[in-house]
Amino acid sequence: MSVALRGNLRDFGIADVFQLIGQQRKTGVLEFTNDGDEGVQLRFDGGNVVSAAPITDRAEQALGEMLVRCGRLTQSQLDRLKTESEATAQTLPRLAVSRGWIEQEEVARIEDLLTRETLFDVLRWESGEFDFRSQPVEHTREMESLLGAEQILMDSLRMVDEWHSFCELVHEDAVFRRSSGVEEYRRRTELQAEQVAQAERVFALVDGRTPVRKIVDLSLLGTFDAVRLLADLRRYEVIELLDPEALESLRSLPAPASRAARETLGDWLVGAAPLLALALLAAWIGTRETRPPIAPGFSLHSEAHGEVVAAYATRRAHHALEAHRFLTGAWPESLDQVSRGGLLADAVLAVPDASSYYYAKRDGGVLLLAPAR
Repeated sequence: MSVALRGNLRDFGIADVFQLIGQQRKTGVLEFTNDGDEGVQLRFDGGNVVSAAPITDRAEQALGEMLVRCGRLTQSQLDRLKTESEATAQTLPRLAVSRGWIEQEEVARIEDLLTRETLFDVLRWESGEFDFRSQPVEHTREMESLLGAEQILMDSLRMVDEWHSFCELVHEDAVFRRSSGVEEYRRRTELQAEQVAQAERVFALVDGRTPVRKIVDLSLLGTFDAVRLLADLRRYEVIELLDPEALESLRSLPAPASRAARETLGDWLVGAAPLLALALLAAWIGTRETRPPIAPGFSLHSEAHGEVVAAYATRRAHHALEAHRFLTGAWPESLDQVSRGGLLADAVLAVPDASSYYYAKRDGGVLLLAPAR
């Protein structure tokens, strides 16, 4: 027999609902709706949280959007996956993995992040309604990997309490720039080694152009931890807040190429010009001989052209990273180091009306993402 539990959050708080589900080891679906008609859905198995996500029109839409926000998929890739998912009835994550766009482990990591973000968000609601339906919940996760509702409740409530002590220092739309090196922060901070490593990851994303919300998403640390570390970096004066006028001024200035980069690029063009001319001539002749006439009404899509240009620019940056590793024996600590070495012009890394490239060393390799406009 299916069991239902409904109520108002003013009479029966979220903490009470979580405790009831956890203590009675319930399996089913819990939905919260606030006064602004926002809704979230949580799935439980034996009192353990399986997943949590905002309620959307399409299945897995929230997960897909989170993959884009975290830089694991592009918006065009997500759009193609949605179309294919509707046509084949396959899940969006399965299609993304089968195409080689993302690893299954990374999908699970982003799904966990979405669950944590949803729980942190809903536990700050002060009003609304809830509806729990006892029903089977299908999933492929190991039971040992699931956390109990009561444990998650305790951790989340602690975070909500601590949130008020630093959230005023960092707003989602704010933009920070570096004011000193991370070495000074490492020397002065009292955080544990793991937290210092996370702070350095956040610090690497601060570039004077990227807003806090994007830094939070790319860090994969979640809103609470990433904002707390940004607040800590600000307290130690390692980063500073940009006022709106300064931010607009910086964004409007073109980034000049470094002298070394200009000299290197000029030397390369001088040596490669004859070969490039021959290649272009051969391509033109081949096109003239083999290309069929363009059908009436045919047009080139600017979006496809933009994707090709963006892919080429990203590949060029990645080749510069490989060249740096070949010359020095190690991956660079930042893209600025590649630019200073003359392997890549500064202007390539500062795309107008876009955020900067995201670069990070991961598991013996590097992760390089093109700027998001």
